[in-house]
Amino acid sequence: MNISSEKVDIKKTYLAIITMLMAILCVDLYMVVIKFLGDDYSVFQLAVFRNVAGVIPLIVLILFTKEYFSIFQNLNKKFISLSLMRGICFLAMNIFVFISVINLQFATAMTLTFSSPFFIVILSIFFLNDKVGIYRWSAIFVGFLGVIMIMKPTSDIFNFYSIFPILTAIAWAMSVIILKFIPEGHSTAKIQLYTLIFNVLGGIILFIVTTGHQDIKNFQDFFLMTLTGILGGSAAILFIFSYRLITASKMASFEYLGIPSSFVLGWIFFNEAPWSQLFPGVIAIILAGMIIIWRDKVNEKSIKGNKQIN
Repeated sequence: MNISSEKVDIKKTYLAIITMLMAILCVDLYMVVIKFLGDDYSVFQLAVFRNVAGVIPLIVLILFTKEYFSIFQNLNKKFISLSLMRGICFLAMNIFVFISVINLQFATAMTLTFSSPFFIVILSIFFLNDKVGIYRWSAIFVGFLGVIMIMKPTSDIFNFYSIFPILTAIAWAMSVIILKFIPEGHSTAKIQLYTLIFNVLGGIILFIVTTGHQDIKNFQDFFLMTLTGILGGSAAILFIFSYRLITASKMASFEYLGIPSSFVLGWIFFNEAPWSQLFPGVIAIILAGMIIIWRDKVNEKSIKGNKQIN
């Protein structure tokens, strides 16, 4: 009997899910902070400060991994080009999502943003040649169905600003695909460093050429802006780690888990989340993730059984 060329490692899947959940929580929390700051500061000002402060978790990672000099080695044209493209994607994503959470209801903005799994799966098929079977497509569909059940779309969702969370999702999907093209020899810290460099440079240029910026009013706002960088930078690092463990199309299904946490935070901080809409959708979202885990276990047992027969 033929043995599958792709061995399913369920432990990697679990680790990827855990780091994904941690990243999603960081994103949701820092989006809450952005919504609080959005009335007083421009989007470009917030984006620059978030990116500059994002160096803090990166420094912690470099100190932890002791990559003091290796992150400056083995640089080539391909790596720099991919880092530049990821930096542009991240800058666009930050601007789009900031516009979204400031001008839409928190739960609405984040739910539409988490439509990214659709775009990741589609792009992974064309650019990464990922094999997406009926079960994974089913998981994506069930997860998105959960999104629809949670939101119960009404006319107030579909306005001019509704396009920005979709653009956020597309920019994020593109950054994930670009990440998969970066060779395994480059560490998470190294990838994040050069992505952040181009991200910051682009943000500074946009900050200079735009207007409407305000002086930071007090230490509290300064602290909150710094917090956006710490949370956002931590999320970026965790996302890199999770997406390098398993295929992009498989990992994408679990991004739907960000929807329930968005609703909870929207309810806590902005009194937005309608619980009657939440629970049916959450069940569908959890089911989507369980489909992926179940198929991994089935495949793993099948592979082991084939090896024993051979």
